[in-house]
Amino acid sequence: MKPSEKSSPSRSWFYWILPIILAVTVSVLARYTLIEKIELRLLDARFKLRGERTSIGSPFQVVAVDDQTFTALNTKWPFPGSMYAHMIENLNRAGARLIVFDIQFSEANQHQPGEDSVFAAAIKAAGNVILAGKIAYSYNQRLERPFETLVPPTKTLEETGVHWGIINEITDVDDFTRRYLLYLPHGGSLRTSLGLEVLRSLCQLADSSAPQVQGNTCRFGDLQIPLYDSQSMLINYYGPAGTFPAISFASVLDDSSYGLSIGQDSDYMERFFGGVTDSVFSDIKNPFLGKVILVGVSVEEMHDNKNSPFYDDARTPRKTPGIEVHAHALQTILDGSYIKRTSFFSILLVNILLAFLIFSWFGRYRPIPGLIDSLIVTGFVLLFAILLFNRNNLWIDLASPLSTIGISYISSLGYQYLREYREKIRIRDMFSHYVPDKLVSQLIDHPELLKLGGERRRLTILFADLVGFTSISEIMSPEELVELLNEYMTEMTEIILTCDGIIDKYEGDLIMAEFGAPIPFENHAARACEAALKMQQKISGMQNIWLQAGKPLLNVRIGIHTGDVIVGNMGSRDVFDYTVVGDAVNLSSRLEGANKILGTQILISQATHDGLPPNFISRELGMVRVRGRREGVCIFELLAARSDDLQPDDFKLIEMFQQGRNFYRQKQWQSAIDCFEALHQIKPLDRATAIYLRECRGFLINPPGTEWDGIISLEDE
Repeated sequence: MKPSEKSSPSRSWFYWILPIILAVTVSVLARYTLIEKIELRLLDARFKLRGERTSIGSPFQVVAVDDQTFTALNTKWPFPGSMYAHMIENLNRAGARLIVFDIQFSEANQHQPGEDSVFAAAIKAAGNVILAGKIAYSYNQRLERPFETLVPPTKTLEETGVHWGIINEITDVDDFTRRYLLYLPHGGSLRTSLGLEVLRSLCQLADSSAPQVQGNTCRFGDLQIPLYDSQSMLINYYGPAGTFPAISFASVLDDSSYGLSIGQDSDYMERFFGGVTDSVFSDIKNPFLGKVILVGVSVEEMHDNKNSPFYDDARTPRKTPGIEVHAHALQTILDGSYIKRTSFFSILLVNILLAFLIFSWFGRYRPIPGLIDSLIVTGFVLLFAILLFNRNNLWIDLASPLSTIGISYISSLGYQYLREYREKIRIRDMFSHYVPDKLVSQLIDHPELLKLGGERRRLTILFADLVGFTSISEIMSPEELVELLNEYMTEMTEIILTCDGIIDKYEGDLIMAEFGAPIPFENHAARACEAALKMQQKISGMQNIWLQAGKPLLNVRIGIHTGDVIVGNMGSRDVFDYTVVGDAVNLSSRLEGANKILGTQILISQATHDGLPPNFISRELGMVRVRGRREGVCIFELLAARSDDLQPDDFKLIEMFQQGRNFYRQKQWQSAIDCFEALHQIKPLDRATAIYLRECRGFLINPPGTEWDGIISLEDE
């Protein structure tokens, strides 16, 4: 894949800082938001991909109070203490090393007096029993911290000197049990969990031994347990529920002296007691011999079944009993198969590298190639994380890096789009100084308009030129002149573009514009005249500013003509301009120049005048012959866009001028002279009146012949 230069990201500071911002944001949010929940599910997926690990040879044997127990015993919960005492006796007769209860005995049995004493006597006689307790927390809005209450076994049981550990549990945000609580602070010391009490017995640690926290490690005797947080470790589950097969609680009670329900009584435990010589049982392995017996409940009604990483509503809908969770956690510790999660700063560094990779490399490609490469990186990250988990029990965050890849790719696309959009805006802004947005949009939407050639179109052409610009340039420095000219051009251009015209070209102080292209519209003559009047009005306002600033006062002359032209891209194949060609262009230029002779500001042709609505006010100046043309053209002085813009006396002067022209056309020279002289007295600076007055006086002395056409030639002026 070849990188596209057009899509290569710019090396601005924003380009370098954005990947860091994205990586840091994703890394922080990943530990505290929905992304963390996704990360936990991705961890579960790694457990499922890794598959089950055998528990054969484990020192732990689960005994569960299951549905079979209630069927076989035909009794209700809680069970009497004598039942537990009988179980302890049977397990010890079968050679159990340790008997651990994940069942709380924190309240005395009020319904069956004496049962607690029977249970306590069995515990004391056995000497290898560990019980469960808890730390309860009471929350009150008036308390800054929750009130802690230690909930040990009953006093009768505790007086036996039995060891006990807390069974508080800790779940993740999705209510899954992935961590195992090792201890909890209470009364200025650390209260050990049931699991650590089991390890104390297995490792033959003194009663005074206590867990020592050193950094991210919990030291307990010779054991060094990596901490996930300040109090717990990650459980490396060996499989789904049933990985540590459970024996029914009822079966452990079932011996020759204990009768179960009809059909359930098989004297199960008799085969594991010493001295059994029946050949029927001689080949059955004793599941209790030398084992740590973990006793708990597994029936759903007891609400002690947990969501584990292997739990799946569809494939493995059975939850893991809480007693089996102890087996998974303890087996993890004994095997030293701890799961270690990469640190936040390690993932942050990975995310920053991934973000830079996406932005600096893949960001150069077009979207599809960049997407393919991003997916390849995603696959590599997934494979790497899965392999390290399977082989090294290393939990590398996936949600955060994958989110970084996805967000970085989308952001790089957005950045490219924004950069290209800004480039288009820059180009649009650049062209908008010369042509309206309509042309730019049309060229973007229809690139075929950029081809060489043109079409015949009826347009209105406007020429605007400054009065006496050569003299002004002689008295100003080049810098001052350019500043003044730019100020003038900016204002005039804005008016033309606002009136839907396009700037054809600038030539020194001259502006050429056309109306009605590239998108045709009917009222182009009116729009051109509207622009001309606004330009004159704007110049008047700017003159006050220039006067106060001590700058020369600029005046502009404008010529407008409507006619057929060829409009389109003219030039070479590689360099061309959107412009117009035709006689109408020349006439517009001549009309602009005629202003100097006639002393007017805006001259329009008959064709333009005919395209105006009635609200425009103009003065007909008659037929004139401009420089470079044989035929005469009827011209008008454009005065206003509506009657309210003129004074009542102005209309009288227009009427007087029209009356004088009527006498002129009728060869009534004296009447015309009287009319023009009266007008000249009122407006002595009106050059059009002076020209007509001069013509009439000459014809009065030397009348013209029959070939006279009434055209005034401006070529000799």
